[in-house]
Amino acid sequence: MRELLDINNRRNVARPQVYYGMIAQLRDWLPDPIGGIYWVFLDNAYTSPYVPIYAGTKEIHESYKNFDPTVYNRKSACWAIDFVDNLLYLKWQDMIRDVRKVRDPFEEKLFSERDSIDQEALKLFESREDEALDFLTAYSREKMKRILQMYNDLHDQLIVKYSNSR
Repeated sequence: MRELLDINNRRNVARPQVYYGMIAQLRDWLPDPIGGIYWVFLDNAYTSPYVPIYAGTKEIHESYKNFDPTVYNRKSACWAIDFVDNLLYLKWQDMIRDVRKVRDPFEEKLFSERDSIDQEALKLFESREDEALDFLTAYSREKMKRILQMYNDLHDQLIVKYSNSR
């Protein structure tokens, strides 16, 4: 998974240099490519949405590979999430509600559709394993792309809503 995400072998610790984390979900009743899911977050575990990356995922979305902490880039999911996270420190108690209104329904949908995604992938896997892996890859990539757009839109909305201490 580290090779797929192009990340190093550092442990996840609470300090500013950490830009990601993950929770592994291992389900032994499914084939490994479907049964293993890394739920990955970028930047801050409390404000970032988690995205599922199935063990069978072949390639992740460009926005999850595109991060240079010294150069801001709107095409980087890490920058989009970090931007929102940093804005929250201006007016945390109000802004976190706005983040949750966007993030929570996204995550709830991920969790509610997981079983149907698993079943579709399993059906494909039983007859055409490569198509199942392509399906899982497309699913994870689409969710990553959605997070980039969602958090770029969110930081634009927060700037407007809370500018000049509104």
